[in-house]
Amino acid sequence: MKIILDTSIVIALIASGKERETIVDIIDGYDFLCSESIYPEIGNAVSAMFKRSRITLNQGIEIIEGFERIKIQTVSLNLNRAVEISHKFNIYAYDAYVVECSERLNSPLVTFDSRMKEVAKKLGITVIEV
Repeated sequence: MKIILDTSIVIALIASGKERETIVDIIDGYDFLCSESIYPEIGNAVSAMFKRSRITLNQGIEIIEGFERIKIQTVSLNLNRAVEISHKFNIYAYDAYVVECSERLNSPLVTFDSRMKEVAKKLGITVIEV
């Protein structure tokens, strides 16, 4: 079965620690899909960590390399539908991209984002709780 991963989940998979192990246990055995927006989202997450002085350049590169090792299939998005979702539920476009892919592919969504979970459930999307 295929599941849609949000950027927050992907970042947590790359990081070490208890959170990562919990996620791995929950999503083990699934095939991973992400919206094609995952690439700029990962880059943005790394740059935000730079701005907050939370990581060094080498650590940023390690995050990118960790991301590249995860077997993720990217999925194109329906921008018109994503914009509709963004408008209807007043959420950011990047969140709408993920929700749109999950809705269209009828695949469960995995995210830490409580608002994204709420919108997904309103659209009849299965949410895998982490």
